[in-house]
Amino acid sequence: MPRKSPNGLQRCAARRRRSSSGDGRWRSTTSIWSASAATTSSCCCRHSSSTATAAMATNGPTPRRFAWIDGWAHPPVTARVCGCVCEHRAASKCSTCSPTRTCCPRSRSSSCVPVAIKQCKPASGPACAHTQSLSDDDLDVLGYGPWIAGLEAGIAAHHAGMVPAMKEAVEEAFAGGLVKMVYATETLALGINMPARSVVIEKLTKFTGERHDLLTPGEYTQLTGRAGRRGIDDVGYAVVCWNPFVTFEQVAALAARESDALRSAFRPTYNMAVNLVRSYTPERARELLNLSFAQFHADREVVVLERDLARTREQLERYRELATSTYGDAGEFRRLRTALDEARRGRSRARSVERALARVRPGDVLAVPSGRAVVLAHDQRRNRLRLVALDEARRHVVRLGADDFSAPPAVVGHIDLPQPFAPRSPAYRRAVLDALRQLRARPPSASKFDDGEVERVEAELAAHPVARDPDREARLRASFAVDRFERELARLERRARGRNESLARQLERVVDLLERRRYIDGWSLTDAGEMLADLYVETDLLVAEAVRSGLLDGLAVPAFAAVASCFTYERRGLDSGGVLPPIHWPARVVADRVRAIERVWHDLVAAEEDARLPTTRPPDPGFTPYIYAWASGEPLAAVLEDEDELTGGDFVRNTKQCIDLLHQIADVAPNPATAAVARAAADACSRGVVAAAGAVAA
Repeated sequence: MPRKSPNGLQRCAARRRRSSSGDGRWRSTTSIWSASAATTSSCCCRHSSSTATAAMATNGPTPRRFAWIDGWAHPPVTARVCGCVCEHRAASKCSTCSPTRTCCPRSRSSSCVPVAIKQCKPASGPACAHTQSLSDDDLDVLGYGPWIAGLEAGIAAHHAGMVPAMKEAVEEAFAGGLVKMVYATETLALGINMPARSVVIEKLTKFTGERHDLLTPGEYTQLTGRAGRRGIDDVGYAVVCWNPFVTFEQVAALAARESDALRSAFRPTYNMAVNLVRSYTPERARELLNLSFAQFHADREVVVLERDLARTREQLERYRELATSTYGDAGEFRRLRTALDEARRGRSRARSVERALARVRPGDVLAVPSGRAVVLAHDQRRNRLRLVALDEARRHVVRLGADDFSAPPAVVGHIDLPQPFAPRSPAYRRAVLDALRQLRARPPSASKFDDGEVERVEAELAAHPVARDPDREARLRASFAVDRFERELARLERRARGRNESLARQLERVVDLLERRRYIDGWSLTDAGEMLADLYVETDLLVAEAVRSGLLDGLAVPAFAAVASCFTYERRGLDSGGVLPPIHWPARVVADRVRAIERVWHDLVAAEEDARLPTTRPPDPGFTPYIYAWASGEPLAAVLEDEDELTGGDFVRNTKQCIDLLHQIADVAPNPATAAVARAAADACSRGVVAAAGAVAA
């Protein structure tokens, strides 16, 4: 008797036999029935830990069989992968929106991939049309087999981790009725014509890169606005899945609220400033900024901000009176109690450990319980930073995270790591250990909190005069409120200053900074200013400074691409407040140039802070190992060997953005040799799956 599967489908054992080719792979034979004819085909997948089984599903009167691979239902891969879906069109289509791409089924390449890929691509259909320029090896890496099997079943994923060719095929198939359900992130709701009758929202929270926030009314409207096809459906359906952390009242309020008003994120940038200087008189430039949508919002919000400021000041004064104790300083007493609580629970240690880990650099020697360990690289996965280190006592590579330290790790020395970087090589590890043995390490420093510190804080707390106040707890609650309202008041005052200050005044401060750095002379551009005017990238001024300083000169093609990527790439997650090293440096020259660019960035940020301007984000070398390998001619399989770090879609998008910057540098670099290398680096990266991706993805 077949077993019931978790989703209610009937499971039964699949027929499996060894491949006659002797390659050790399993072959599972299944069948598909359509209304017109029955076709039988084979699906060959690499043997995995999951058992391949078959399930019978009923779609009206027409039964279809699916192969269960890794817990997901996939029909057999046939020679008619795209055409067979056309024969099973249904009347409705559904889009399922997940907050993150990891929620999408089969979002990453599987260990179960069909071998004969070319045989699975017909002469027509969306999948064939969009993937025909990709090689078999690239398709294998990108998980073509599970993806095309899902398309045949009428189910597909759509998220930024997919390469553009696959996303475009899914969009075309969904619009044409070949795919009935799409699991997608919120990007599907923006700029793509893929209407559906029903939209299912899995979660009402999304990860912003730092925390999980509830969807805004505008985001909710964008997602649910997909439900109901104009001219086809009279009504659309939006379904929100139950979640224990979101109440029904929150969902109802979100659905009932109107979308938030449009907010302008416009502000004068360095590139904009030099182009205004190039094209307009000072008076006309200021007039254009003051007529902008952003200036309109700034003027209208001043009245609202002033009202909020008055209400916050009134609340602050009231709680200051409540927090005043005749016995002593209630605020000081509260700070002592907070310090004691943190010491007891170890929270301050945990935060200190996280900060200390972010400051450690490859080559640093740490004091660990077993003795000493040399840091080889940083390993950041799922927003958690870990150190890849070589343990001197155990003589093998270990990964150390915040949970491995009861106090901030102490750096007791530093050694220069051998090149090239090969931590898996026994010879490399022996060389590192030899250098470590010759190091005379300094003694580790003591941790911030120890038992003596806890006892001292307890004694101060007991002796404090406020400890005798009978209304002590009420004073403390009011003291907490004072801190909260002081922070709110400071935030509102900053906003008020920004709104009271016109965009024209902000432009003047940008121009002043550019004049001090010799990009502008009076109201005309210098040669450096002309170069900056043609750099369209978020870190425009930092790129210009690097080019002027010669930090991009004398590099080989792979190293040039790697260094350029630190201007366009930006990791999500941990914010260390500085430049976070990659998992490993691809070459010493890349590490040296990026560190030099980091020094330029620190100087630039200091100037921006003095001018009260938004600071430039730091360069991020996290993409350097991948694009260095790609520019060196490595295949996609070698570049994306560890898919937990980077998906195919992420790789293509970041590479295209780097290529765009390389073309810009080639056009503006004053050194002809540097311009030639930049152009060669762009050409070296424009191949394979990257070249097939078309235009730069935003």
